Amino acid sequence: MIFYQADERLLTIIIFITIEHMIKEKIYVIGHKSPDTDTVCSAIAYAEFLKKKKLNAIPVIAGEINSETKFVLDYFKIKKPSKLESIKGKKVILVDHNETAQSPDGAEEAEIIEIIDHHKIGCTFDQPINFQTKPLGSTSTLVAQRMLADKFKITRPLAGILLSAILSDTVIFKSSTTTPEDIKEFGIEVKKKKSDLRGLSAEKIVCSDFKIFQEGEVKFGIGQVEMVDLTEIKKRKTELLSAMEKVMLGEKAVFLILMMTDIMNEGSELLVSGDASYLAKALKKDIKDNSVYAKGMMSRKKDLVPLLVGAIN
Repeated sequence: MIFYQADERLLTIIIFITIEHMIKEKIYVIGHKSPDTDTVCSAIAYAEFLKKKKLNAIPVIAGEINSETKFVLDYFKIKKPSKLESIKGKKVILVDHNETAQSPDGAEEAEIIEIIDHHKIGCTFDQPINFQTKPLGSTSTLVAQRMLADKFKITRPLAGILLSAILSDTVIFKSSTTTPEDIKEFGIEVKKKKSDLRGLSAEKIVCSDFKIFQEGEVKFGIGQVEMVDLTEIKKRKTELLSAMEKVMLGEKAVFLILMMTDIMNEGSELLVSGDASYLAKALKKDIKDNSVYAKGMMSRKKDLVPLLVGAIN
């Protein structure tokens, strides 16, 4: 009996130390390179959710935020997350992506414990991990659902950035909890901030919301800018193509596409650098002067990538 009591006390101490270590251990919540509003806001919101569960979760970013995301964070008075140069050797949760090519530097040597994403699955792991994915409009939708299911009290600022991210990733989605007028007015204001390219170099425009994909032996990249009016950006076509060529060579990609999405007229002007045959095959259209218009194309994830994957295969 004495030995049993001693063992029980020892077990209690071990459990207490383990829990204390888990509470103090840093867990970084981070999205993809060239972070967009959904990536940043879902990381912030999910970290807050985990903090309420006594975990030391820290939202971080893998690159500079764009003007849209800055507007959203400033509007709701939320501090911009710190930039983490490398996640090597760190315990991390990935949001809004799962493909290695899009992950922050050092991902191969990080301890990835969870992924929350709404894109296609393009990764494998040696060990089982928590992986939540649904074909929804944004990762912030998944985070919001998780919070609501757990009866988590969502503050006004958190609700604001989650709604902003959903609006951004769905290009002004109409929610049943807010009037259409309010959504459209605020959503267009958000998009206007992202559309303001004054002072941005062509390379920064190309890379502001940029993702690399690997399909078999074909590596390609797609950047996207969402505009209320394409007039001004079209005037910069020559310098944009030059910047795309530079980025393409740096990434050793077969081709690069810049989606210039017109959110008011619901379509995208596609600039292509490199081998344009894949895009021509995907759209069943001729590419003239490195450019083609795709009516109704709004989403990189849903509208363009599947067509390119089909053309490659």
